[in-house]
Amino acid sequence: MEQNDVCQECLRHYNSGKTGGLNCAEATLKGLTDYLGLESDAVFRIATPFGGGIGRNGYICGSLVSGLMVLGLEYGRTDFEQERAPAYDHADGLLKKFVQKYGSVNCREITDLGMKDEQQISARKEDVHQTICRPLVANVCQWVTEMVEGTKTEAPTGTV
Repeated sequence: MEQNDVCQECLRHYNSGKTGGLNCAEATLKGLTDYLGLESDAVFRIATPFGGGIGRNGYICGSLVSGLMVLGLEYGRTDFEQERAPAYDHADGLLKKFVQKYGSVNCREITDLGMKDEQQISARKEDVHQTICRPLVANVCQWVTEMVEGTKTEAPTGTV
């Protein structure tokens, strides 16, 4: 699967929070785990609480969290004797790109939307999801696939 295809796969699953669609965290994790060839219904269960900045509280962006989870799947330790550095280094790289682009890791600051404020939600949620969140999900998917593909061309990381 090409990087562009991965991003389209993430966006295909993202449905602006409507019933039946996936939130930013779910869509990002689903698209990227499909890319890595991992199949599990646990993907949805793991990612669900992170939408809307952790349970719609506006904290850390759910798509970013899912990108970090995927980096953990790819570079994380499988036993306590292994080094943490590969996972930490990739996480640091993703965070730097994210903050450079968005100025914050917090959903509320990026979107200027209170996810629990019904008035704001009804007035602005759809527009925010289309103009900010969809491109953000695509960016996280792109950055993570670039990181994974970059290290695969340098040195294989092994199986996930």
